[in-house]
Amino acid sequence: MGQARPCDGCRQAHNCAAVYERLGRAGGPSVALKAMVAFALPIAAFAIVLATFEHLLANAVAERSRTFVAFVVALALTVGLMRVVSLLVGRRREPH
Repeated sequence: MGQARPCDGCRQAHNCAAVYERLGRAGGPSVALKAMVAFALPIAAFAIVLATFEHLLANAVAERSRTFVAFVVALALTVGLMRVVSLLVGRRREPH
């Protein structure tokens, strides 16, 4: 016995194709850069700062706490960076 399709019995089923076709043609700004800033930038910044501070703290902090200290610093700097980026993007959106 076949599974029922979600549109079976729907009175508007014939309109679905037209609606999705119109949505597919709808123009709009590209979100690729925004997606990169929102997702890739924080991950990359965190990884770079973590690796940098692991290296810089190699001789300054005991090995037991080095990773934790580098993690806290990397997290703080990443949050700060994203806050600055958020403020800059927010300012750019404000009407003049």
